[in-house]
Parts: sequence; C-alpha cells; structure tokens
Amino acid sequence: MRSFLVLVFAVVVVSIPVNIPDPSDLAIYLNEDDFEDYLDLWLKLKYQNITQINPRNEGCTILVNGDLGQPQPVYIHDNNYLTPTGNTGQIHLKTGEEVTIACVGSGQNIVHPSVTSSTNIGIATCVNDTLISGKGWIDGVGAFGDLTCSSQCAHEALLTSEKCYNNNVVIRVGYTVNNVFYPLYWSCFDQNRLEVLYVWYEQNPPNAVHQVGVTRPSWKAGNFYPGVDVNNRYTVAQQKVTISNYLGTDLAEKYVTSTQYLARGHLAAKTDFIYATGQRATFYFINCAPQWQLFNGGNWNLLEQNLRTRIGEAGYNTVVYTGTYGVLQLKDSNNQLVDIYLHQDSNNHTQLPVPLYYYKVVYDQAKRLGTAFVGINNPYITLEEARSLQFCNDHCRSNSSFTWLGWQPDRVDRGYSFCCSIEDFKTVMPHLPNFIVNDLLT
Repeated sequence: MRSFLVLVFAVVVVSIPVNIPDPSDLAIYLNEDDFEDYLDLWLKLKYQNITQINPRNEGCTILVNGDLGQPQPVYIHDNNYLTPTGNTGQIHLKTGEEVTIACVGSGQNIVHPSVTSSTNIGIATCVNDTLISGKGWIDGVGAFGDLTCSSQCAHEALLTSEKCYNNNVVIRVGYTVNNVFYPLYWSCFDQNRLEVLYVWYEQNPPNAVHQVGVTRPSWKAGNFYPGVDVNNRYTVAQQKVTISNYLGTDLAEKYVTSTQYLARGHLAAKTDFIYATGQRATFYFINCAPQWQLFNGGNWNLLEQNLRTRIGEAGYNTVVYTGTYGVLQLKDSNNQLVDIYLHQDSNNHTQLPVPLYYYKVVYDQAKRLGTAFVGINNPYITLEEARSLQFCNDHCRSNSSFTWLGWQPDRVDRGYSFCCSIEDFKTVMPHLPNFIVNDLLT
C-alpha cells in the first residue's frame, strides 16, 4: 500500500503541475524508506517549479539538478569541494578554470564518452556552457555531466585523535583525493554508550539547493559498533522485543506500531549536502539516533527544509551542531517511567539510548548570531507534559522574525518544538564548544 501510494504521487509529480501533499502530512502513512522516497520526489517537483533566473553566460554554467552524472565523481576546486554560486543551484566557472574529477575507491575509473586513457583522477577545464576538456585523458571537448565513475565513490569514517565533550572521540567523514582528506562532517561519539552526542558541519547559501533523485545506500556501522548488529536494533520487530523486555509485550505493541516506530534519524540530513557523493556519506550510524518516525517526518523534517532555505536567502555562513540529549522514558504498567535503550551488552550495560531531545544549534561566527532549535522525541506525552520539558523561553513562538519556520510546535505527535538562545540552551545541554553570540540567528 505504501509503495503504491509513493508510485501514485510519483506519477503526479512528473505529469501534472499541481500542489501535492507536504511530506510531513504523509509521515503517518509511509514507512521510513517510502517517506524518504516521497520526500525526494516532492523536492524534485519543488526545484522543477523554480525558474532559473540566471541565464548561461560566458564560461561554464552547470546546474546542480540536470547537469551532473551518476555514479558521481568527487569534484574538488580551490582545495575544497566544488561550490555553486550562492543559493542559485548553479556552478559557475570561468573559461580555463579547472576542477579535479576524482573517482575515489579501489579499482575506480573515470567514465566519459570521450575518455582516451584509464584514470581515476583527472583535471577538467571549463571551455564554455557545460563543456569541458581534459588534457591527456579526454579527446576534444565533452559535457561535464557525462563525467561519471565506474562505481559509487568510497567515503570514509575515520577516528581522529581529537576529543569532544566529556573526553569522547571525534570521527570525521569525507573523501580522500590525492592523499588529502576532505571532510564533510564530524561526529562526537560516546564509544561506551554507543551514543552520538552531536555532529557538526558547515551550512551555507549553496546548500539551499541539493541534488534530487539520489539513491540511498545501506547504513554503515564502520568500526564503531563492535559486535552489535545496529541495523537490526532499528527493525520494528526487534524494537518490540526490546521494549517488551522493559515494559511487557502489551505495552510494546501499544508503543511500537506500523506508523509510530523508532526510525534511523539523520542528524546531518542527507539533503543538507549538495552533491550525491555528500548525501551518500550521511548513512553512517555515527550520524543518527533513534527517532520516532512521525517526529522524523514531521517537525524535524520541516526544520531541516526551512533552515536550508533561510540560510540561503539570508546569506548566512553557518556551522550547524545537531545532536541529542537525555533518555526517552515510557510508562510501564504501574505508571512508572522507564528509560529506553535499544541494546544491552553481554554485561547488561545499556547502550544505544533513545534520546529525549533532538537539537540543531545554528551559528554564524562572522555575524555572531546563533539559535538553538529543539524538539522532544516522545509522542506519548501530553501537551502539558511536553511544555513542562521546555527549558527555555521560546524565541520562535509568535515572533515575526521566525515566520520562515513552518513547523507545528504544539503537535506532540510530530515532535513538540521550541527555540532557545544559545546561552539558555548551554545551561542545560553543555555538549558544545564555547563561541561568542551577540543575538539570535533569525
């Protein structure tokens, strides 16, 4: 039924220029994977309806959606990932400007109709429009979008020597090109509790437009969950077993249903990254936590979308810290609150906590502006109980400076939500490094 529903909306997307339901309205009907498929289709329609304001001028203009091939190479420019211009969704290069094209991974090769020699790394030079040349490996000129790889590029999640809050470890995720590691995001990870405290990454105007139609890979544990089948812990069947061990079978059946279950909630969202290579690198368990699906597809999804758009429109250059705090408690048959974890080790130590709070702290260092956006990950409390868990004055509610934020903050089933000043946030959640904030980021 859910797959059929997604198919129906896919037909609507490609055939009829009408408004279709917002993904958050369908979270209750679609499972985790089908919801992500629908969200991608919905975003594709959204981008199709945006008129390209800037014409293709001299030099090269390459569209993020329409001019990039897959399996996609990693694009390096000026010692960083290739960046579109502002929030236009367009990559502009001057004639003669160069981009490193890298197919990262063992046995990889660049694929192109005009390729003359086998290589996994090449320099593409802008000619004009979408055409590039490649001295020594491309015959004549060819389309930038025809540059693909023989298979998907291999990203890495690497343990570093850095430490984060409470002496926990920092893991960086990205790609290595020409022996240089290019990070996409970092994760602060508690190896004992198997808990992601937070991840952080840059979010700037170019991130307002990301590639759509990017296939989702399988989730990866890397080397960070030894002996634990993490993916199994997220299955609905195993969740019922786990929660029944805490609360009994009847309550487990009540709490975990076909529409309300614990999804693998991205911290750095797939769609927070522009290119397919970045999006595919978000599927590590050190970048997710257990999140009720209606919250995942509800206010959290709306926050992700609205933030990307707002950062693009306002011209903010930010670092986003997105993480979790506290442990979800559910009531047992005696009306007592019980902490919920998805795993116990052989010594009965609890691991993989289900968080009570999710947050995004968005900070523009140059402007010294920052706001903490917080959601409560418990659909089984009352609105009154949710309000009692709010630990700061809500700066977003009834504030004309936050009209761009389209969440429904009082919808407990979709994640009761509120906004804090950074100062108020850090008095309760001490995870983050210190930084100077003069005002709210609005």
